Amino acid sequence: MSENFPIYIYFGVVFLVTLIVIGLSGLFPSKKTSQVKFMPYESGIQTETHLLEKRFPLRHYLVALMFLVFDIEVIFLYPWAVVGKQIGSFAFYEMTFFLLTLVVGFIYVWRKRGLEWE
Repeated sequence: MSENFPIYIYFGVVFLVTLIVIGLSGLFPSKKTSQVKFMPYESGIQTETHLLEKRFPLRHYLVALMFLVFDIEVIFLYPWAVVGKQIGSFAFYEMTFFLLTLVVGFIYVWRKRGLEWE
């Protein structure tokens, strides 16, 4: 037998359970339908539907995206810092280029006043 046989069994079981759950939910659909169930609701606040017709600011979305970009940077920096001396100068220059690219992006956002709240 192959050494990957347990992995194949795992994926087979996951696929089978997924098909069973989807099939059962199709056989036994929810009977509880009402207008309240389909109303927009977020964070414990009932939103007004007429607000969706207007433009809304994207500040929170942009800040979240910038956080993700710089968070991923930190994720890449930790393993690089651990093995930095072992992987040589090529990896150092690659990481320098990566950090320089992120700094240029950060300066661009800073100059476009993407971090300021109005």
